[in-house]
Amino acid sequence: MILNRLEPGTNCTVLNTGQEGTIKRIYFYPTKYEIEFLDGHIEHHSSKDLEIDGVKQQQAQLKIPSIPENGVGMSWNNWYPFKGESMVEHHFSTTKEIMWDMLTSLEMYNVWFHGIQRALPVIETERYVHKYSFNHLELKPGNYFKIRPKTIAPWFKCRIMTLEKNKEFGFTFKTNPLMTEYVHFSIRETEYGVWLTCKRTSKGLFSMLSQLNWKDKSIILQNLDKVIPKVSQKTDSDGISDTMGQVASTIGGFEALSKDEKVAYLVNKGLDGDMDTVNNHTDKVVRGKTKAMMVKIKRGSVERPPMPEISVATTTTSTENNSKTQNTDDEIFKDLVAKGIDGNMDEINALENRVLRGKIKAAIVKAKRESK
Repeated sequence: MILNRLEPGTNCTVLNTGQEGTIKRIYFYPTKYEIEFLDGHIEHHSSKDLEIDGVKQQQAQLKIPSIPENGVGMSWNNWYPFKGESMVEHHFSTTKEIMWDMLTSLEMYNVWFHGIQRALPVIETERYVHKYSFNHLELKPGNYFKIRPKTIAPWFKCRIMTLEKNKEFGFTFKTNPLMTEYVHFSIRETEYGVWLTCKRTSKGLFSMLSQLNWKDKSIILQNLDKVIPKVSQKTDSDGISDTMGQVASTIGGFEALSKDEKVAYLVNKGLDGDMDTVNNHTDKVVRGKTKAMMVKIKRGSVERPPMPEISVATTTTSTENNSKTQNTDDEIFKDLVAKGIDGNMDEINALENRVLRGKIKAAIVKAKRESK
């Protein structure tokens, strides 16, 4: 109902006083109501001050996107007497497996982590070359690596303190002899990628030194985002989800279904254990209705819908097309991985297929680590 088109004589109540009255006149721009109360006195109020009979006023709500612009999340730093704390977070369009590989690739920290010129393992071995290879450092709490800061300071030892695969990685860190920090990374998977949070804490008389160069420290995750392989969580090279392969193989018939039939199709897929097809369906409305119906079916409040029929002829054609596309992608993948290992990244960076580009970069990182 349009609030400036109410009929004179409509009953209303003033919210902050509880007084009841009737609308006698409406003024425009901004909308104001002349209210006459039971004792005869007149007041003027706006719609937000009133509860009007027969009118339900919707409260305006600010909708905040789940993923901030450019992936940049919160960042702050504080210092108390003898204690320093800071936190930065960032959302990455990648997988938790790739993120874990990047966080545990200590030899690459000089590329994105502020203050590190070079990192080396600390290994007790007689072979000289092994002393410089992270491939021979077992990543587990208690083991050491060392870093050389971008100053005239010498090497400093860092100790791995926390390690839970694909979830947490933490170590002691220092760039001067006066203060030691604890750096802790935590990975949280989302529908569109992963959140990475970096917390740093320090204690002691010289913990105030942790406040130095905060501007550079606050963007380390943004620096990491520039080099980490990107993987779309929703689309492959054709704009169709990788895990929607079963639906994509029936693309003609599936797309011809009504929304209710699509929900029924996905409900049956999910109840049969194929939640990847449900989670990666591109239509949020259909996906939401599917999950809601699955909950009701499991509770016993509704029955499982019949599986819609999809044409077999379309399935054959789509499968053949997908097979051809896959063969082409495999050839491109092998060719560009070889070029990337040789240092030629121009063709890779120019590749429009983001998913394929991310897989290629991940393969290059892995190959380089294994070759050391």
